[in-house]
Amino acid sequence: MSRESYDRIAAVYATDMGQSMAFDDIGYYRALCQQRGGRTLELGCGTGRILLPLMASGIDIAGIDQSPGMLGQLQQDAKALRLQPEVSLGSLTAFTTPPCNTILAPYAVVTYLTDASQLAAFFLAVEQSLIADGMLVVDTFIPRPVQSFSDFRQDYRRPHQGGILQREKRITVAGDCNRIERRYTVMDAAGLVEQSWTTLDEIRPWTEAELVNSAIANGFCVVANHGNYTANRTANDQFVTLHFALA
Repeated sequence: MSRESYDRIAAVYATDMGQSMAFDDIGYYRALCQQRGGRTLELGCGTGRILLPLMASGIDIAGIDQSPGMLGQLQQDAKALRLQPEVSLGSLTAFTTPPCNTILAPYAVVTYLTDASQLAAFFLAVEQSLIADGMLVVDTFIPRPVQSFSDFRQDYRRPHQGGILQREKRITVAGDCNRIERRYTVMDAAGLVEQSWTTLDEIRPWTEAELVNSAIANGFCVVANHGNYTANRTANDQFVTLHFALA
């Protein structure tokens, strides 16, 4: 999402996208970072869905996000857990960090890079931030055919803070990108609307081959590719996680 869109959903993110991951990506990243050791950086750390559990496990991890609203929610949640995370504002293509052993780009955050030049800039920024034997881990959903539709269609209705959160969306396919409008509605326990707003974003569902080719062109090599946060790959995988090292 854009910075503005994420600012607008920060207070509901835990109920929204935070509950939409069907796999144990947190456990996957925890095991990976514990095995590798050293400093980890999470790009697009948001409200800390991944970062805070990893930090609580003793992993040396910092976070970057472009949304002040999301980072504000992260700090609020961290305080409740008695954690003091190291987080700062930055984008996927422009961020500042001490050298890292591992850089994570989880939960399809790479899809917010919508053209080849942005993807190349991302790999360059990461290359400048890794130690010599460092690793970049990129995960994203495997693209499926999508068609435009002009009506808002319901994604879900979920319990939220004693009431209900409902999300609807409509999609416009424009070349290689999808323009996604989301409509959020917060209701009380009786179903009466308390708040409603919309967000607008554009994503690029990169294929695995496109990501690999760009990585290789920008000085990386592929170390591993995993499906649905396991070392196995199947034809039914929804996510692919790519491990890159400096070539």
